[in-house]
Amino acid sequence: MMLEVLGVKHGFRAGFFQKRVMVLDGLNFSVTRGSVFGLLGSNGAGKTTLIHLVVGLTKPVAGRITINDVCSLDRAAKSMLGYLPERPYFPDHLTGEGLLKYFGRLSGLTDDLIRKRIPETLEEVGLAKAGEVQLKKYSKGMLQRIGIAQAIIHDPELLVLDEPMSGLDPLGRKEMRELIIRLAARGKTVFFSSHVIHDVEMICDSVALLRNGKVARIGTIGELLSKGPLQTEIAFTGVVMDQVSCLYGLTSLQSIPDGLRGIVSGNDAVKDVIQALIKLNARILWVTPVRPSLEDLFIGETS
Repeated sequence: MMLEVLGVKHGFRAGFFQKRVMVLDGLNFSVTRGSVFGLLGSNGAGKTTLIHLVVGLTKPVAGRITINDVCSLDRAAKSMLGYLPERPYFPDHLTGEGLLKYFGRLSGLTDDLIRKRIPETLEEVGLAKAGEVQLKKYSKGMLQRIGIAQAIIHDPELLVLDEPMSGLDPLGRKEMRELIIRLAARGKTVFFSSHVIHDVEMICDSVALLRNGKVARIGTIGELLSKGPLQTEIAFTGVVMDQVSCLYGLTSLQSIPDGLRGIVSGNDAVKDVIQALIKLNARILWVTPVRPSLEDLFIGETS
């Protein structure tokens, strides 16, 4: 495993009596090498706290986090990861190349290797023509990409990203998704948190949903969505709304250009609804399973 979180607990002391408030309470999960792993949760669920523990900025109250079987607090573990915080600050008087030179030296790279890695890294994140431009002239999307560049300048095995889609427009989110996919295709393991559920669903192999400091759900996208409610959309014509509005099992009725459509929950009810529609001389246009979304699952777990 590239990343393992084993019985991790963490919190802080608050109030007059300094009572410990737990933010994370017994987390257990692992991230396989070469995968894209998404971390979902409402504000205050503990996502950023967990990321700080993973990158070794904070020591857990209990439990252990390992990166490639090395404790996350060890220097050897930190050399294997690249990190992009949620709100990175980069000196805006620097150019893209200047920033990468700075972080390359912080990562322990030699000057010769830095000179070799800078054009390769800028090319990889789509900033090959912006290396000599000052950061104060970068757009939000460009700043996010140079943030990824500083995280991968030393060619780490694990990439940890805290809200990498935050504040990006649709085009910027698309570019960030494509960049993450390219990095994973090169064998990088990507571990990131996000509030943009659609993006997580599109690019992640596995997802963990945090709720009140615990893992409420975890699994591959397919496994999680297969546990959602089974629904079927039925579209039909030849009848009016009043004829079918009280039909048992048929909900969410809507008019469409060709007729009407509604939703049926469960397999057993589909046959009964279709038979009832046929008795009313309705013509069936289509019967389509409705795939639940990760957003439906997220809202159901956090509501």
